[in-house]
Amino acid sequence: MTLPSAQPWRRLDASVLTRLEPDTAAIASAALDQVRAGLRTPLDHRTAANLQTTLDVALSAFFSEIGHPDVTTDREVYRAQGRAQHTAGRSLEEMLGFYQSAALGVWRQLTSAAPAVDLSTQAIVELGEALFAFIAELSAAAADGYAEARSQAARAGQARRDRLLGLLLTEPAAARDVLDDAASQAAWVPPDRLVIAVTSVDVAPRLLDRMPGRVLIGRHDDLTAVVMPADRLDWYLGRLRDLLGRDQAGVGPVVPLRSAALGARRASALWRLTRTGALGDSALVHTTDHRIDLLLTADPELAAEFAKDVLAPLAGLPEPARQRLTATLAAWLARPDQPQAIGVELHVHVQTVRYRIRQLRTLFGGTIDDPAGRFALATALRIDPHVSSLVSREPTKGSARDVHALRPDDR
Repeated sequence: MTLPSAQPWRRLDASVLTRLEPDTAAIASAALDQVRAGLRTPLDHRTAANLQTTLDVALSAFFSEIGHPDVTTDREVYRAQGRAQHTAGRSLEEMLGFYQSAALGVWRQLTSAAPAVDLSTQAIVELGEALFAFIAELSAAAADGYAEARSQAARAGQARRDRLLGLLLTEPAAARDVLDDAASQAAWVPPDRLVIAVTSVDVAPRLLDRMPGRVLIGRHDDLTAVVMPADRLDWYLGRLRDLLGRDQAGVGPVVPLRSAALGARRASALWRLTRTGALGDSALVHTTDHRIDLLLTADPELAAEFAKDVLAPLAGLPEPARQRLTATLAAWLARPDQPQAIGVELHVHVQTVRYRIRQLRTLFGGTIDDPAGRFALATALRIDPHVSSLVSREPTKGSARDVHALRPDDR
């Protein structure tokens, strides 16, 4: 509640009203005329009636509170009007404009009798300040009601979109009529083809208000899913990239609507790979660019076991030596029997390369010269940066154990 010290009308001398002898009906009529004068189109009967009621209540409250700090009238009527304004699909600015125009009409009518009763300039100024401070308080109450209704509508709208997202990404796919009904309730037109990006659940508040309405955003498992129609994909992806900041998103392939769950599954798997740091720091990481990585890490536990077994000869080495020999092994597998080129790549002398290769042959035996062994080594080196941390990673912030639902209040 606003403190009395911030309500200058309560400090006015109540004798001002006695001298002005305000005619409430005339003042309300003048205020309504002032509102009408500022409009391009006439007020409809219902709106005019609502304004008349509000004016009557507001004038009664203003006059009863002047000079009476102990008198408090209810502001709920203005909050209710704010809620009704939102429900009717009309803007907050329109309603506040009505309030300001009405205040001007009240001021003009109220002070029209000031010269006749010899009211001082100072008293007129104080009365004006009090009136507009009073209107500002009523406007704030109306704005609170409007914001409350908007928040409730947003929560309901997001709940419908969350339900739609759940149906869209469920496996097996929901029946088309069920999906269409949910889409209709969520005011979303299902596209024929789409792309799903997946990112951290913490990113959702940044996206909910700033991505276009055709983009469906909600929680999927412990992540945020972003469903984008394929027809304007470049634009949607550009917008997503701008909003991600330093975060990353895994972007799935273009899929038919019925295969949305497949796109989400691949995007989720790729996003989790980005958490290892092995895929670079680009904001958008596409599954089409990392299908081999996805294939090799489809079973993370098996991949980690495979990499650990194949690269076991390096495991017991001190970390600096292990890193040097790992880099040399990768270069050797890419350029077999080319020690000069390997030396250039690693910025070491060719004799150093040859020495390291002898060490590798001691560790791995004939494996590095056997085609099947070389394939196993190359595969292990490819997947090791992903799975070594992926398998042992603790649940990230926003995991299924501690994440909250997406709520418009978070925005």
